[in-house]
Amino acid sequence: MMSNTFSKYNTRPIRFIEIHEVMNWKIKIYSISIHQEFVDEANLIAAKSKLSLWLAKSAIYDLPTYKIATLILHEGKEGVFAIINWWIDENMLQNFVYLKKLNDTEFQLFSQDGITTCVWELAVWWHERNAWVNHVLSKHQKPDFEAYLEDQLNTEI
Repeated sequence: MMSNTFSKYNTRPIRFIEIHEVMNWKIKIYSISIHQEFVDEANLIAAKSKLSLWLAKSAIYDLPTYKIATLILHEGKEGVFAIINWWIDENMLQNFVYLKKLNDTEFQLFSQDGITTCVWELAVWWHERNAWVNHVLSKHQKPDFEAYLEDQLNTEI
């Protein structure tokens, strides 16, 4: 039987860190942490070192990717999650979740059984969805990818 005990919800800082470029991709990187204002620098460096490997998964489908991705680094009680996704075929997300458990040094694929995101990360997804609609899909004849990249979320949620 499932427990009806939940942890108390507390807001967490969602902070845009940077647009990082690798392999001709532009990646919007966000931070969420239960510990501090931004994820630990070591976790940011560890995730960036995996980007080439993670972005290679964009070749799974023979669909356009636009070479634009979003990476959410979320330090939670289990460790640090790395949620990376990109828009494919105009309006769909291709998504992968990795977890570097506490005291581990490597990220491991965590989404192979279907897990996608949590309530804090959904705020980033909602923001990115709206930015994609506003700057790309609504301007389908001349999408403004730079405006999309510059549309960033910084909040407590």
